Amino acid sequence: MQKKKKKSNRIFAFGIFICCFISFLNTYKDFKGDFLKSTVGDKVLVQSNEISLEEVILKRVVDGDTLIVTNSDGEDVRVRLIGIDTSESVHPDESKNTLDGDIASEYTKSLLEVGQILYLEYDVEQMDVYNRTLAYVWLTNYDVDSNNIESISNHMLNAKLVADGYAVAKRFAPNVKYAEIFENLEK
Repeated sequence: MQKKKKKSNRIFAFGIFICCFISFLNTYKDFKGDFLKSTVGDKVLVQSNEISLEEVILKRVVDGDTLIVTNSDGEDVRVRLIGIDTSESVHPDESKNTLDGDIASEYTKSLLEVGQILYLEYDVEQMDVYNRTLAYVWLTNYDVDSNNIESISNHMLNAKLVADGYAVAKRFAPNVKYAEIFENLEK
């Protein structure tokens, strides 16, 4: 009878241990997610493989290399994809708009959908002379490897546009973090 009671107590203790362990794992997962998210001012930054990403929501595609997004403050922000250039499609001087620009714009629209969460990565300068936010636009923050050309060309909008032939690599110093990669994708 004593042996059955001891065995029963061990099984009960083991069951409690398993429940506590599962609870710990769930708590750790939540803690890890919160730990990797931080705020700077009112902006939510997500750490992903050593890069800081600002989470935004797509409001609309302006053209092949310009988006309007909504930031965590609820403000609409015009974002110019850096390191690349697409032909014009919505220039006020209509003579500068081209069929290639229309095609690039439509392709960008086909890759994105209104309301989609995007992630902005900044380089040295965050604004241009036209008061646009300059950023690399990541389509995901999951398993992003900013040192791997395949990961970049699959998960970063700027790189994808170059790799797929809808944009050209263009250096805009001092924002040249991915310039060499974009140039390699162009080949």
